[in-house]
Amino acid sequence: MESPYAIDLDQRRSVRGILGAALDLYRHYPWLFAVLALGVIAPYDLMVLAVTGSSPLGGGAHESVGTSFLLLLLNLALVGPLVSALHVHAVVLVGEGGRPRLGEVALRGLRVLGVVVAADIMSALGITLGYLALVIPGVLLSLRWSVVAQTAAIENEGWLPALRRSGWLAAGHYWRIFRLVLVTGLLTFAVIRGAAAIPSGSGTSSGFIALGIAVHTLTASFAALTLALLYFDLRARTTEGHPRRTPEYQHLRDLD
Repeated sequence: MESPYAIDLDQRRSVRGILGAALDLYRHYPWLFAVLALGVIAPYDLMVLAVTGSSPLGGGAHESVGTSFLLLLLNLALVGPLVSALHVHAVVLVGEGGRPRLGEVALRGLRVLGVVVAADIMSALGITLGYLALVIPGVLLSLRWSVVAQTAAIENEGWLPALRRSGWLAAGHYWRIFRLVLVTGLLTFAVIRGAAAIPSGSGTSSGFIALGIAVHTLTASFAALTLALLYFDLRARTTEGHPRRTPEYQHLRDLD
């Protein structure tokens, strides 16, 4: 019987190494990560389509400013945090050498959803204020809090400790974080633009909508996976020793 794939979460990785590890994880567990993201992305995209008539790849009607704000808030308060929490917990299970099960990962992600949502919302408010203050503070805060969702999901100590911990982990590594986020963003943009250029009927045809949901799922999943690996990379680079299974995560295991 083939042994399950394991990844060393205590290993320091370059930007290329993080991207390569993310691709390796997808290669070994394609359905796990795709389904984890699809279960969050598909309902959201279909709700956006029903409310605004806008497809995931941008075709269709344009929503009002108020509707755009509400959708952005929903994405910030639920979609992003849940995808992040699910993926980082799946990575932990893979790192332990086990075979991650969909139900187990989903349960653990839901258990920490509240703290991840709070941390994501507070960091987004701070980053927004930073961008309003001559842009540069917003960029710096974006880098400082780049792994706040992952920190909140794994360490589960509250949103304020997650903000502080993320900043501590990111300190001294802003350039590496920027390069990873930039490369991931460029890859995401290229995939979305390439998919949008595929002839598949009108912007609201079933084929175009299905393609949009698939692309949104893939890009959101891959971005969450790279940030999960970034979190473990930053943790491995700190002088403070952390076991691969944090006490908080062991507590979650004991509740099973």
